[in-house]
Amino acid sequence: MNERGVTLITVVIIMFTIALIGASLIELVSSVNLSTNKVLDETKARYLAEAGIAEAIYILRARAGAEESLDEILGPVPLGDGTYTVWFDFRESLITSIGTVNSIKKKLQLQYNVF
Repeated sequence: MNERGVTLITVVIIMFTIALIGASLIELVSSVNLSTNKVLDETKARYLAEAGIAEAIYILRARAGAEESLDEILGPVPLGDGTYTVWFDFRESLITSIGTVNSIKKKLQLQYNVF
């Protein structure tokens, strides 16, 4: 084999190796990006669920002693990139709030005392 043939094969192998490394790096960055977006959506959903709990507490305080009955479900209420839905369970004195962002859901519950 002559030197030009060996050089050509070497260059092809080096280019293939560089292309393979590049493709691997692109896949790694893509999977890290997806993972980061999922964590961000989970955090947003949790904050939305906390916003639902905060609004439920506000409603309970505002209507304390009022004779009108509260609805058992509040929402879905759009806020930011998602929504939250709140359920009141008056028999158990329990508030349940679910925040949803891009199909990611986070659920929070708050047990309260009635005075």
